[in-house]
Amino acid sequence: MPSISPQRRNRLLLWGAMFLLVGGVIWAARAALLPYILGLLLAYILLPLVNWLDRHMPAKFHTWRVARPLAIILTYLLLFVVVAGIVAFFIPLVIDQAKVLIENWPGLISRMQDYSARGWGWYTENIPVDWQLTIETNLRNLVDDALNALQTGLVATITTVSSTMSFFLGLVVIPFWLFYILQDEERVKQGVLGAFPQQLRDDVRCMARLIDDVLSAYIRGQLLLVLFVGGMATIALTIIGVPFALILGLVAGIFEVLPYIGPILGAIPAIIVALLADPVSAIWVAGAFFVIQQVENLVLVPRISGESVKLHPALVMVALVIGNELAGLLGMLVAVPVTAVIRDVFKYLYLRFLEEPLAPDEALTSIRSGQDVQLGV
Repeated sequence: MPSISPQRRNRLLLWGAMFLLVGGVIWAARAALLPYILGLLLAYILLPLVNWLDRHMPAKFHTWRVARPLAIILTYLLLFVVVAGIVAFFIPLVIDQAKVLIENWPGLISRMQDYSARGWGWYTENIPVDWQLTIETNLRNLVDDALNALQTGLVATITTVSSTMSFFLGLVVIPFWLFYILQDEERVKQGVLGAFPQQLRDDVRCMARLIDDVLSAYIRGQLLLVLFVGGMATIALTIIGVPFALILGLVAGIFEVLPYIGPILGAIPAIIVALLADPVSAIWVAGAFFVIQQVENLVLVPRISGESVKLHPALVMVALVIGNELAGLLGMLVAVPVTAVIRDVFKYLYLRFLEEPLAPDEALTSIRSGQDVQLGV
């Protein structure tokens, strides 16, 4: 085994200490960095539009070096118009339906209690006592686990968000910080790349592309899926005649960000409200959500999300549990893309550490093309 020169050993120790220091600082300031993470997510969403506007600016604007800033300003204005439109037209409707929901809440609770009493009477009369004990024990354990998980997630989320005033200061700074990120995209990339030793830059560049492939596709894909599910659920509930269709559709769209379990959680409130209003309509609501999910899974997910996240459902469930335990709701939101990033980076490094290693670009192409990587020691 070739010996390592003292100089190289010192450089490796220096880089190791630097990574530990930077990692420790980031972890200690993770609550304050949350707005910047949200800013990066927004940058992923806005960057294609900024680049498109930049490419279609008049040649004189490029000569005067104002094309990129104008593209960013136009993107900001478009984002402002969209947000203002939502606030002006969508929010009042949600508020009106929320008021009606609050006014009708006692009646809904009364109906729920009535249905529960009827169901309990049938249950005690027709289910054997030993079965009842088993069912009640399992349900009690399930509810306790769910409440504990919800409590843990909410506490972790609130702690992460509100533990420092830097979070709120970050929200104020984000628009200006995001402007510089979008303006100097290439310079930022080159600056980060230049911080690494020359022999590592190709590997860093390729791994950054892998991470970008996963995160950008996942974020944009999830946004489109949320809009589709929320919109289709609202339309379906309105046609069926379910009360509070807009709020229930909004809830269904928000829950869509949680893979696999989100669609189920999003459908439950709509089915319950439909059941209380008209038991027959609950069947139609369940059927409508089933159709929406089938269209999403068979048509939209392969086209929108593409092949960026190939994770088995069982692994996704484990990742969501771990994410909830580590960082609450935020951890659940990022668990799936982070798991996919770890998988792809591991495969890349494995190809680079073979006895006959692939070149950086070859390893990148192999993973991007979806070629199966045979792992072994």
